[in-house]
Amino acid sequence: MDKYEALSFCGIYCGSCRNFKKNMGCAGCRGEAVLVDDCPTKACAVARGLLHCGLCGDFPCKMLADFYHDGKPSHRAALDAMERIVQIGPEAWLAEQEG
Repeated sequence: MDKYEALSFCGIYCGSCRNFKKNMGCAGCRGEAVLVDDCPTKACAVARGLLHCGLCGDFPCKMLADFYHDGKPSHRAALDAMERIVQIGPEAWLAEQEG
């Protein structure tokens, strides 16, 4: 088990999704081979060798800004989460989410 499997590249907490390892068996964006392979955020972060987008010198890039401000509450929450991840680190953030 990857200790970061519930941490998406954009800041969404995969562990809160009803499809994460349950209904649809989604393994999250780090381990999923089908459901999220077309995610441009994932492709960009992987190409840059980043654990998450908050580590990128271009954060938040236009692609993420558009995503965070597309009107979906979960996407807006991902921006707040990513800012928190940058502030306290991914391990502490995951502990907050799981606790």
